[in-house]
Amino acid sequence: MPFFTLLQAAIGVLSLRDQSRPAFFRLLWNRVGAMGRRLEKLIKQWQAGTLPKKRDCGSQAGKTQDRVRAPSITLPAGHGWLVARMPDIHQKLSDLDMLLSREECVRFLAEVPAARKIVGVLQRMLVVPPGKTLARVKRAAVWPPPAWVRAVDIAKMMVGPTGRLEWL
Repeated sequence: MPFFTLLQAAIGVLSLRDQSRPAFFRLLWNRVGAMGRRLEKLIKQWQAGTLPKKRDCGSQAGKTQDRVRAPSITLPAGHGWLVARMPDIHQKLSDLDMLLSREECVRFLAEVPAARKIVGVLQRMLVVPPGKTLARVKRAAVWPPPAWVRAVDIAKMMVGPTGRLEWL
């Protein structure tokens, strides 16, 4: 879907602007791509009438062994958290609203709960409900940049009390 491709491109631009969390942006880019691919697959299955039947799978509690997992990166859960980081995506949100308001799309979302879940996650990332304010983003301080620190060390200089570079 073109919307997901544009969203991934905007995330790529954002990751170049804010280089404090590269793993976070990589995870986000991959997650949005997976959402787009899954939604495309569901649309094709729905159009062909070959949607899989809903399976009833019981609880897996106690059936799997406990294992140690690496610490994972989690995405924020609030409404509109991605829009707060990407103010230039606002112009594309109207495309999403227009797409979701089409009769065929409304019918598709009513018939396919998995697609409704994907679109719900996307809307939570991008849409701020009425009456709520856009969250403020706190970016990690990346000063001094690593390249600057290396250059100062190579030149055998130091930062003086006034913030100026001084020879050792």
